[in-house]
Amino acid sequence: MLKEELSVIVVDDLQFSRAVVKSGLTKSGFSDIRTASSGEESLFLLNQRRAHVVIADLWMSGMNGLEVTDLIRRWDGKNDRYTGIVLLTAEDTTSSIVVAFDRGVDDFISKSANRFELSARVYGAARTAFQQNELREQIRSLGNRVIEGKRYTQQDPETLLPNRAQLESHIKSLVSNSVRRGGGLAIGLIEVKSGNSELRPGTLKTISNSLQLALRPMDRVFRFDTNTFAVSIQYQEPDDFNLDMFQRLVDNVKRHTRQTSDQGKQLIMSVGMWQGHGLDPAPTAEEIIALVLKDMRQS
Repeated sequence: MLKEELSVIVVDDLQFSRAVVKSGLTKSGFSDIRTASSGEESLFLLNQRRAHVVIADLWMSGMNGLEVTDLIRRWDGKNDRYTGIVLLTAEDTTSSIVVAFDRGVDDFISKSANRFELSARVYGAARTAFQQNELREQIRSLGNRVIEGKRYTQQDPETLLPNRAQLESHIKSLVSNSVRRGGGLAIGLIEVKSGNSELRPGTLKTISNSLQLALRPMDRVFRFDTNTFAVSIQYQEPDDFNLDMFQRLVDNVKRHTRQTSDQGKQLIMSVGMWQGHGLDPAPTAEEIIALVLKDMRQS
């Protein structure tokens, strides 16, 4: 982090004071130095282009240095940035220093300090700002990875279908709706095998597409595990659903995959089914899945 790469804004209501500070920083190797005569102007400059450090006079007329600090910290919060702040004052009492640090100032320097001390304190505040912004970037990156990881934990990457965890959550929601509003639901599992080998991605996608095409928009398809798909079907009246409907769904999948034997091997399907209406007592998602698995193994 070189001094000539750092951006500094000097805020003071006195033009002479601004010139003195700018001159001291320039002689110390800083080159990107802007000046402002008020807190409002400093915010205008920040919005144009961010600064690594803002140096402000504590006892300016109008908006003083502490109020400028509050203004910049609010700007930092909105922009997820951190700006180093150094306050300049003719006084260096302990009470002034304590108040300044409590308000979020990074450093505090007397106007009587020489340019070497001024340079060191500004550079130190810039280093603090750099570290804070680097930490913010790491947190943002970690947050993005968590979001991306969560998305993949809820979605099967091969078929882009929701996975078993999402199926269980969906069943809980359907059961809850059925208890409150009436109606029923059916959960089916379709296991597809190709000898002892795993199904190819193309075959998986074909099965996924054929299931989705055969269902109504309100019904859902899930990838339950490596070779098994799940479907959820909602209905209002008992006569609205029967096992023949589910069998037609399976037959539709078979028609689409009949010509897509996997690596020359005929696909074998096992089917399990559970349906319930007027659920009282309401079964859990785990209980429903266990019943469907049992039915599939017996088929």
